Amino acid sequence: MLESVIDAKKRSAKNFSWWSAPLLGYGLLITGEIFGIIALLWVPFAFPQVMSDEYLMLLVELFTFAFIAIVVIAWARLQEKSPWQGLGMSKANAFKEFLKGWAFGAIVLIVCVLLMMAVGVVTIEAFDFSMKTWLKFFPLLLAWSIQGTTEEILCRGWLFTTISSKNNIPLGILMSSLFFTAIHLGNDGISWIPLLDLFIFAVLACLVMLKTNNLWVISGFHAAWNCFQGNVFAFPVSGTTTGDAFIHVSSHGPAWLSGVPFGVEGSIISVLVQLAIVIWLVYDLFIKPKQVLQK
Repeated sequence: MLESVIDAKKRSAKNFSWWSAPLLGYGLLITGEIFGIIALLWVPFAFPQVMSDEYLMLLVELFTFAFIAIVVIAWARLQEKSPWQGLGMSKANAFKEFLKGWAFGAIVLIVCVLLMMAVGVVTIEAFDFSMKTWLKFFPLLLAWSIQGTTEEILCRGWLFTTISSKNNIPLGILMSSLFFTAIHLGNDGISWIPLLDLFIFAVLACLVMLKTNNLWVISGFHAAWNCFQGNVFAFPVSGTTTGDAFIHVSSHGPAWLSGVPFGVEGSIISVLVQLAIVIWLVYDLFIKPKQVLQK
């Protein structure tokens, strides 16, 4: 039986506490971003056409998230001597688990959009399944996978497991979720509902990692959520416009319901859908086992 991610992380040579780990995590994030900025400085000289093309610029920006992932993994593996399983990065069925996450994330996002349509705050305006859109979409699958997986490596694979193994799981969930929410404070269109949504998603992500005992499912979920939100339905992704999409939608009504201008994550519907999943996961992970033991 595969060792739990928290037990595996306890075998690291060094784990940091609930207050020092977020500070270190922010330092790792900034370090990775600096490497990404340095890489971006070469783009105007090597590929000048990229600077005038919003689609290519989006791809480049998403791919530079890989530098953050490399920095976090290098720190965890080389400095902390963390096992791969302690980061949730088990080799067994990794791609299959990632695809499961993609399907899960796509379904949840679609459910949110359908509910928003049902209450009249989202309307489909047009469809675009042209070859041009398809050709742009496939590279974005990889780009969103890198971006989503990077945030999961930092916030769940490293920060959540670090605090949980040093202190306890509830504190690990709380601090890593606050950290995830905080790193999005600079996003366009941020307000109290997007902040609440980001926090609940982060809690959901920790619980999914505990449930599946790997990082791959929630990484796939994260990637699919962003990709479907921005390039299937043409919503902003956490306040950022992401270009061409297959289904063009318009949003109406109050911001707390329509999500404008943050995206689906700015709608109370997204909050409630994810909260329902969180409640089920809490029951399945923590309450149900106790009920079984009492019988």
